[in-house]
Amino acid sequence: MRLTIAKTRKGLSGRVLKALYKRALERTIAYAAPAWWTGTVNQCNKITSIQRQILLAVTGAFRTTSTAALHVISGIEPIDLILEMESVIYRAKQGEHIPSFLGKDLYQNNIEVFTNHWHHPGSISPPRWSSGNTQAAFAIYTDGSKINNQVGAAFCTFGPDGDGEHLYRLNDHCSVFQAELTALHQALRWKKTNWPGEQCHIFSDSLSSLKAINKLRPKNNLVEEVRNLCDNSTSLHWVKAHIGVAGNEAADRAAKRASEKPDIDIHLGVPERSFRTTLRKLLHAEWQIRWNTDRNGRFTQQLFKEVKPSRCISNTYISQLVTNHGLCPQYLKRFNLKNCNCRCGEDTQDDVPHYVFSCPLTSHLRTSIKRDTRISQILADRRLETEVLQILRYVYHQQDSIFELVD
Repeated sequence: MRLTIAKTRKGLSGRVLKALYKRALERTIAYAAPAWWTGTVNQCNKITSIQRQILLAVTGAFRTTSTAALHVISGIEPIDLILEMESVIYRAKQGEHIPSFLGKDLYQNNIEVFTNHWHHPGSISPPRWSSGNTQAAFAIYTDGSKINNQVGAAFCTFGPDGDGEHLYRLNDHCSVFQAELTALHQALRWKKTNWPGEQCHIFSDSLSSLKAINKLRPKNNLVEEVRNLCDNSTSLHWVKAHIGVAGNEAADRAAKRASEKPDIDIHLGVPERSFRTTLRKLLHAEWQIRWNTDRNGRFTQQLFKEVKPSRCISNTYISQLVTNHGLCPQYLKRFNLKNCNCRCGEDTQDDVPHYVFSCPLTSHLRTSIKRDTRISQILADRRLETEVLQILRYVYHQQDSIFELVD
């Protein structure tokens, strides 16, 4: 695999490169990871070296910058953790019991597995639904609820044998979407058992559930079961929630009471999205531990205590400032590139912050930045950031007159 995008930005911004990496390159690297990824030291080193080229392209940082710091300033997670997560997700979807992830116990690991039943495309006819009149001789209103991390589903009937309600408690890990679908599923089962030939109108305020039912290939067991129960005697309708429709309000109250039941009535697997969210939280926790304990990138660690995927420092000069790896005497001496000092002679450090905050040779470029200005303030203020760019560009172009060689 040749990641030529890491050689140069080709006119693309670092943020665009990050988006391309997350949506395309990371998916390519992680392709079939469950089959080849074992997490050995050799694999980790090789895959990290590939990702490192991308991190350098995104941030524009110097190549001597530590990989740990590159991860933090780019907001891109370590690729070995991503591969580990993808492998665990695949194994869980195959029905394998996953007791832990990255050394942390997984208490909710029975992921919802889709069982694909093949049908000829011509035989698939998703049931239609509408947002029609809520007045019907035989009506059923359904609803799902999740309150205080407890989940309930319910449906209320208004029909030939009077009114009634049916309540079901679901596993706490279930989503509201699962609860809404369960309410529809149980309502259809009840109707088919008790009034199989009677025309019935079923109302739901869950637009996502009704749209899922209408998909040609929903890839959801519960959705397919709901579709299989629909027939010509049943009409599905969407009703807007909390606008005073009596049946919908009754179902809403019933679903909330269902979530308070002491025992679980219906057991469902963990939704894949919820499972992914749990794994990603554990991934970020592990990433944070690595950052806290890594001996490299300590200058950057003082600025960014917390790892954040939303962060993306993509300007090469700002990357130099937050890593202290930039064109300055301190850096040149540290890596044995040139033995020199700053001509001002005022600071033995002669690092990047020296030129940004205090060097007399760049004072004519400082109008807003003061000695006590913090780097965090610069990152939050576009005006200050622009000033930093002017200063470091000046140092780059005037280095022969600013740096003094030492014999």
